[in-house]
Amino acid sequence: MGAFAEWQPRYAEHGIATFPVVILEDGRKTPAVKGYLRLGAKYSSQLTLKFGEHDAIGLACHRNKITVLDVDTPDERVLADALDKHGHTPFIVRSGSGNWQAWYRNNGEGRRIRPHPHLPIDILGDGYVVAPPSRGRKGRYELVQGSLADLDLLPTMLRGKQAANDVSRETERTEPTQSVKPPKGKLKEGSRNDELWRHCMKIIRGCATVEELMGKAMDHNREAFYEPLPDAEVLKVVASAMAYERDGKNWFGHGARVVMNHSIVDDLAASEPRAFALLSLLMRHHWARPFKLTKAYAASIGWAVNTLRDARDVLLKLELIVCIHEGGKGPNDPPEYQFGKGVKN
Repeated sequence: MGAFAEWQPRYAEHGIATFPVVILEDGRKTPAVKGYLRLGAKYSSQLTLKFGEHDAIGLACHRNKITVLDVDTPDERVLADALDKHGHTPFIVRSGSGNWQAWYRNNGEGRRIRPHPHLPIDILGDGYVVAPPSRGRKGRYELVQGSLADLDLLPTMLRGKQAANDVSRETERTEPTQSVKPPKGKLKEGSRNDELWRHCMKIIRGCATVEELMGKAMDHNREAFYEPLPDAEVLKVVASAMAYERDGKNWFGHGARVVMNHSIVDDLAASEPRAFALLSLLMRHHWARPFKLTKAYAASIGWAVNTLRDARDVLLKLELIVCIHEGGKGPNDPPEYQFGKGVKN
């Protein structure tokens, strides 16, 4: 079974209609079906019967209300700068060639190729993108931050200072001279909640009390927005930021990470350190896609084969990984595994 057949229903659970993609030898990507930009969930499901072996997945951006910030370089500094400008998102993808995608909720963005000629960045709010865990010519697309559950609550993309200035100039050209214009540098209605939430997520660790955080949020609300949010709305934003911080989900200012349930740490870290180390490595390098535990893999992490097998058996017993293909049809057909519900929940 290919990645498309396995992951189509998983994306569908979150309202995302996907289609199979063919990756050509020269690296070009082409949809395997016609009408892919208008494809709905029902037809997407039917495609798994015919294209079940396809190992690459595509989705139409506008149709699925997704905007992708496509960073066409492996340089993490370029990604970090782009996230600072356009806003952070919990859903980060690394392509097989090491380049980056940051996914947002579509807010009317079109398809803009190299909007800033000196930066290797495209904004893809239309057309289609290849999604994880597709296998490309140079490797798989890997979800390095977040999970499919984050697709339900993606933030919208901040437009950045340049876009804000463009909006201001457009307003000056079209509005009557007697109209009241937003002061320069202040955000207009529409992105206030997202921007205030991001601000709270960035400053919360520097606040000793919830009152201090609330005060700073109120100050930012008055200073950043032409029309401030109501106090009750600010309170909701602060409560949301506090919940993320309390649950260990505040990743603002940090890179990609492995997030593990406390129960897994309690069960494995002291009593089964090898199994704990193996699970950590698998989550780091193989999240959102199947994996194989071969002799070559044991050698790559400096373990004896018996050590790898013992650690694997512990994870199987606890159902932290499950076998999805028993293999055994030849020397090049090893067993294949994926993460169990205990890891994903």
